[in-house]
Amino acid sequence: MRMRHGVLRWLGGTMLGLLAAAASADVVRSVEVAPGNHVLIGSRNEASRQNHGEVGNLGFIVGDDAVLVVNAGTSYAHGRQLLARVAEAAPGRRTAMLVLTQPLPEFVLGTAAFSDQGVPVVAHEAAARLLSQRCEQCLENLRALLGDEAMVGTRVVAPDRPIAADTRIELGTHPVELIAPGWSSAPGDLMVFDRRAGVLFSGAVVTERRIPEVRDARLDAWRETLARIATLSPRLIVPGYGAPGDTGLLKALDGYLATLERFVEARLNDGASLQETINAAETDAAFLAYRDWAGYPAIHRRNVHHRYLELEARSFRN
Repeated sequence: MRMRHGVLRWLGGTMLGLLAAAASADVVRSVEVAPGNHVLIGSRNEASRQNHGEVGNLGFIVGDDAVLVVNAGTSYAHGRQLLARVAEAAPGRRTAMLVLTQPLPEFVLGTAAFSDQGVPVVAHEAAARLLSQRCEQCLENLRALLGDEAMVGTRVVAPDRPIAADTRIELGTHPVELIAPGWSSAPGDLMVFDRRAGVLFSGAVVTERRIPEVRDARLDAWRETLARIATLSPRLIVPGYGAPGDTGLLKALDGYLATLERFVEARLNDGASLQETINAAETDAAFLAYRDWAGYPAIHRRNVHHRYLELEARSFRN
């Protein structure tokens, strides 16, 4: 199929439906979403024994003679599962590198499976710092949640190739861009763009029908990054969570972030307490469009909590 027909036509309506169903279920599916671009669709939900912690999307890009992998999964076993999919889809090609888009347990704790195979691990230097500060505790939390058996062999591995800016990678004659938009959804956000195919692996910078986590975010910068993604004109965005889609994903996510900001600021200005604001946010009509997104109300309540405290602290400084 010629690229001018577009990635969405490559997928077709039936495949897009399967991707959406896979993202909603607590199972992992993989699909080639464009020539050479593969995605393992994880659950939209938070980690649980039901989904084995296999939360969020992983992927890989097959070049002429090498493969670039995007995120490593939640555990050693999850990372091995991803390596098996790579070997199946690209027999005989070496895995050139693993790129970690954010320091989130569902993206980084499978890294040991790649490190044990000698695969270089790339992350933004700010993400690498946060990973070293937090991920041992994340690992302990997941062991308690999923059980020791599910986490056998899992260990925290530091990236050995930290980067600080946009970087171009050559997979033979197939160029891939690592985009460092600055602190948006988290310190050290990275995105992976296969410009030739028009596919952007956004990591947690974009979510699809899943409430985003704002704990580590800078909301204004995040919304600016969403606008920047639109200027790249990707044919397909592979979000960190949920089904791949077009730039409509950006508008939906930006709508939630803007609504969250307006709601919390208005409540704070009206003198509402933190707990009153959290309780009101769960049922307020402003969030009606987001109530069927995964993570609502649990992540949403956390977001209101974090944003209230941030805006309150800002008001004291001013």
